[in-house]
Amino acid sequence: MFETLTEVFSMTAPVVRIILLLSPIWLPVLLLRLWWSSWVKYRRTHFIASKEPVLLEIRIPKETNKSPLAMELALSGFYSTSGEGTLKDKYVKGGVRAWYSLELVSIEGQVKFFIWTWRDNLKNIQNNLYAQYPTVEIIEVPDYTLAFLFDPDRADIYAAEFALAKPDPYPIKTYIDYGLDRDPKEEFKIDPITPVLEYLGGLGKGEQAWIQIVIRAHKDEDKKEGGMFAGIKSVEDFFEFIPKVQAQLKTTDKWKDDVQKEIDSIVKKRKIKDKDGDEDGGKVTLTMFEKDIVTALERSISKTPFDVGIRAIYLAEKDVFNPSHKGALNGVLAQYGTQHLNGFKRMAGTSFDYWYEDPLGTKLPKMKREIFEAYRERGWFHSPYKNKHIPGWRRISFVLNAEELATVFHFPGGVAQTPTFGRIESRKGEPPTNLPF
Repeated sequence: MFETLTEVFSMTAPVVRIILLLSPIWLPVLLLRLWWSSWVKYRRTHFIASKEPVLLEIRIPKETNKSPLAMELALSGFYSTSGEGTLKDKYVKGGVRAWYSLELVSIEGQVKFFIWTWRDNLKNIQNNLYAQYPTVEIIEVPDYTLAFLFDPDRADIYAAEFALAKPDPYPIKTYIDYGLDRDPKEEFKIDPITPVLEYLGGLGKGEQAWIQIVIRAHKDEDKKEGGMFAGIKSVEDFFEFIPKVQAQLKTTDKWKDDVQKEIDSIVKKRKIKDKDGDEDGGKVTLTMFEKDIVTALERSISKTPFDVGIRAIYLAEKDVFNPSHKGALNGVLAQYGTQHLNGFKRMAGTSFDYWYEDPLGTKLPKMKREIFEAYRERGWFHSPYKNKHIPGWRRISFVLNAEELATVFHFPGGVAQTPTFGRIESRKGEPPTNLPF
């Protein structure tokens, strides 16, 4: 044994000496990367903390019967990449793109629509919503999440976060696929948001359910934490730092590129060679489903894209907590999926399938607490909520365009007959002219 250890040491000692001799090269790079990552996190945290959050409740009149196209136009107005337009804004000031939280909430069966944002964006939200829905009321309200005290001895929660079932380029089933772009009569409408409202409206006393859609303007960027220095893994990378930064500033939109690759892949499979064996001169024969896929993909990249994260929570006092809501919450977005396009799947939930995944019972309470706090802070894209490594999942975002978002979050017409879905009685003549800045 002693001889074996001596041999191992004699073999590794030269390697250790080489590493130490090269430390003047690799150590500054390592320290610089660690410092840079910490600096970026610090500046971003300071920037975000300087913003004042505001929660808006959207109260809808009974006679609101607009197509989800109105919401698509409103959400498109939320798109803005300002805040991190330059390297100084992004890495010195710590600026980030504004994000929004679109929320469907049931408090003991009373269904409400909310939008969370920074006060800086309040006027923009009001302008865009009033432009499409002039009769709604937009009221600033206290944060409903603060009224729920998550005490594990008194209450329990089940939470789930969602991802796309297929690769990002494939769109979900949208309101256009349901025929709602043609504004049919109310009795003929099939609105995919209706099952969500029915589920929320069916909760009883002591029960709550929160559905949150966190969005920000999509743009191609380095997804790794640490920004510019995230790609530095060697001495050569360090000396190529400036060209890498310049290349980063000229990147194309990977989401659109992926969509085009999927279209090209489908078309290539169906190309028929001409008599000379040349594919370029041959015809393309697509099946009905393939035509639908290509059409949907092409329509998808023509719309305004957003980075998106979706989570949902069921909360109740322990004496009324109903475990059956776990399955209902996991499938609350099922109607937006199709076999040949895309849909939503549960990425993670606060439960384990087998006892050995949490044998000591210590992981589950941490998971519940973390996702509850993430919901309350409307956190997804930035630390400490970005890529949170909790046993069970790794938080990721995906891309939905304004059409897809408007399908999942829009104000329903008369087809939604949920009794506890509150609608205001009075009809407003026009939006107020003295909107606050």
